[in-house]
Amino acid sequence: MNIKDLNNLSDEELFDLIEKAKKILSFRRSEWFHFKTEGCFVPKFGPAYVAKLYLLADEIERDFIPSNGKEWCKKKKTYKEDWDVEVKNFDVLEVRLKTGKKFDEREWYVFKNGELEKLADLDEARAILKNLK
Repeated sequence: MNIKDLNNLSDEELFDLIEKAKKILSFRRSEWFHFKTEGCFVPKFGPAYVAKLYLLADEIERDFIPSNGKEWCKKKKTYKEDWDVEVKNFDVLEVRLKTGKKFDEREWYVFKNGELEKLADLDEARAILKNLK
């Protein structure tokens, strides 16, 4: 579309075009977030990680984000780790940053309207991903 085409549109058509363009831009918007383990992480239930979630044939798949490196704590059995993650609108993240004493302590987030919104559980994350299809 060029300027001549835009000049031929009515005001109403131009405003409609602006709204459509704003919607497209909101989906392209991205922000960077920094995640880090709380203190020295004990990998009792597996390693610390940050992963973007997506659906593949109705199954959750994880795209693990590489960390900025590990800093080993006492006797090299525990470590500190951090991540810088770029997220776009409606990206769903799963993070394991805390060491649980009895349970795996993972958290889930969705990036929406410029903010990370905490989700209740993996089922809620799955529901959001299904709605994006």
